[in-house]
Amino acid sequence: MGSLARDIHPALHSHRFMVGRDAAGRWLVSDEKAMVGGIFADRESAVRFALAESDHIPGAVFCAPAEIILSLDRLSLPLDSNTDTVGTVAKVRTARHA
Repeated sequence: MGSLARDIHPALHSHRFMVGRDAAGRWLVSDEKAMVGGIFADRESAVRFALAESDHIPGAVFCAPAEIILSLDRLSLPLDSNTDTVGTVAKVRTARHA
């Protein structure tokens, strides 16, 4: 997976796609405009999808740290002060509050 890792950049860059896990442990990809994304069998499939959709543009894909939980539910409201919104699609919260 060395070539995939080279195309993934830290959050310091503006990113179009976020890759991470939901509360059930499934791999999710969501884009910042709520137009593209999905649920994937494994991390590699999720990253490959995000990289292909972003034309391998440096910084376009961000992999969320393990302590962040993603959700594709656009209608969910923040649960507490530790909940935050990433882009317009993925809701995230720290795993200790799951």
